[in-house]
Amino acid sequence: MSAQPAGPRLRVGAIAHLQTWRLYTFWYVGFLGLAGASLSPGQHEGLRLFAAWAVPTLGWLGGHYLSDYFDRELDAIAKPHRPIPSGRLPARVALACGVLAMLCVAASAVLTGWRTSLIAVLAVAAVLAYGLRLKALGIAGNLVRGALGALALLYGAATVPPLDWTALLPFVAAFWLHDTCSNLVGTLRDVEGDRAGGYRTLPVTHGAATGVRVALGLYILTLLAAAWGGALAEPAAGRAWYPAGLAGVAVFGLAAIVPMLSRRHQLPARDALRAHELLVLERLCLAAAVIGLGLGAWKAALLLAPALILTWWSQRTLRSWYEFGSGAAGEHLPTAEHPPSVPKGSTYA
Repeated sequence: MSAQPAGPRLRVGAIAHLQTWRLYTFWYVGFLGLAGASLSPGQHEGLRLFAAWAVPTLGWLGGHYLSDYFDRELDAIAKPHRPIPSGRLPARVALACGVLAMLCVAASAVLTGWRTSLIAVLAVAAVLAYGLRLKALGIAGNLVRGALGALALLYGAATVPPLDWTALLPFVAAFWLHDTCSNLVGTLRDVEGDRAGGYRTLPVTHGAATGVRVALGLYILTLLAAAWGGALAEPAAGRAWYPAGLAGVAVFGLAAIVPMLSRRHQLPARDALRAHELLVLERLCLAAAVIGLGLGAWKAALLLAPALILTWWSQRTLRSWYEFGSGAAGEHLPTAEHPPSVPKGSTYA
């Protein structure tokens, strides 16, 4: 068999890396870092704000590589089209990318002080605990995965010392609850594959109906914690519009979760994916609202608009392929043996 031409091979590899990054989640964790920085009373200097965004984002990408590496055996059973089991991304490359990203996070954290170093250590420990063990153990895994959002917020705050715990704690709780909810909705999408792989997630052990109800409860607690944080916030440029912004976020989030209640006993995977896609957009709005409390509404809006557009586009372009192996029109992923050759007008064209 002749060797595959370099051009198509490189394109297949590049697409595999982009899918592993989950570009539709790329902006969120950086927003959480900026939200934490905006809530701190220190100097909001450009370099500090950049570190608050960049370091959690780099750690998030590294976590995705490691997560896919740890899940490679499960994905070989449930989702063989994904980059590692399909052969488009060698497992050793994914591991190397994940470790390199985490080393860069560690170096950056050390440069900005002991607080950021401690938070980075906790985040790496959470990534490893989730990937190696806790993902398969129900709500404990969801809670550890959700803690990464809270740690990103704290990391951002620690880049702009001193920390104002009165302002931070309600939002730490809000994003921990929110990301636990979001991760749980993700497991509702993967019930059959998780069951086949021996993972005992909450929907596998207690049913999708229980999973949906718990997700709704977590989301309601998220809103209460976020409202509590807004009430405690010091007078700022974003304070006046925050309640209206939070109300809009609530409508968005409830529109994602509530429709699943009517189909909770037989919840199709694509319905759960659609709910998660809405939550991915909604949580950007929630994080931007918190950024607005500290940095002002206009700055938050200028950050949010392009992030929403890019997130919507990347979900439409990449996500259905990543989760199910085909796009909305049934197109299949390129593989190492079959490089991309798609009709005109396709999202890969």
